[in-house]
Amino acid sequence: MAQMLLKTDSAAKVERAVRRHLRLAKRTGNAKAVELAERIVAPAAAQTSATAAAATAREGVEDTFDDWSKTDAALDRLIKRGHRRCVDFDADHPGAGTAPLLFGGEPPSAITNARREDEPDIVAKLVARGAKLPADHPATPLLAELTTAAQASRTAERAWIDAHQNAEATAGAVEVARLAVIGQYRDNFIDIGRAAGADVAEACFPTLRRGGSGAGDDSNDVEDPTKTT
Repeated sequence: MAQMLLKTDSAAKVERAVRRHLRLAKRTGNAKAVELAERIVAPAAAQTSATAAAATAREGVEDTFDDWSKTDAALDRLIKRGHRRCVDFDADHPGAGTAPLLFGGEPPSAITNARREDEPDIVAKLVARGAKLPADHPATPLLAELTTAAQASRTAERAWIDAHQNAEATAGAVEVARLAVIGQYRDNFIDIGRAAGADVAEACFPTLRRGGSGAGDDSNDVEDPTKTT
């Protein structure tokens, strides 16, 4: 019996098997076999489309993570700049204590090393403490920038979450499409056998893997034409 696709076979292997199946069906010259084989074209096209969408979605996850990372880095730079301004101000104004006031007695690394998703909320508390800075303090103008940068980080995080959810959904769509193709592949074998005979059906399907038909997935498995028996 011809080797059927397995549920464990990868989408790439399924796609290659379909191409070979269609080619071999045409090679038989049996019009009915070709007609039945071509029923797999539509589900295979759906799988190809789903696979392309999943690849694009994976790129979206990478891109939005990069954007979030760089946005967070920009926020970190503002935090460090605000701390330097406080330190410089305190050096010129003994006893002012604006660095511990603004940073809650913690070093700036306590904020910049926090979890990326937590940092905007920590910055919001810093900005609230900043209302107690002297009006002429050099860090005061940074408070608005910190608020904007923190919001940008939140927005970037939301974009990454959305991209991640989209990637999961598109991966699921590939699975649904892949299983539909596998089912049609098996149906083609059964129906071609009924309509054109077992020999024609066997001729329409490629050897997919070495060993028995139940062997596991191996994207490189193809019968070796140089092997002698």
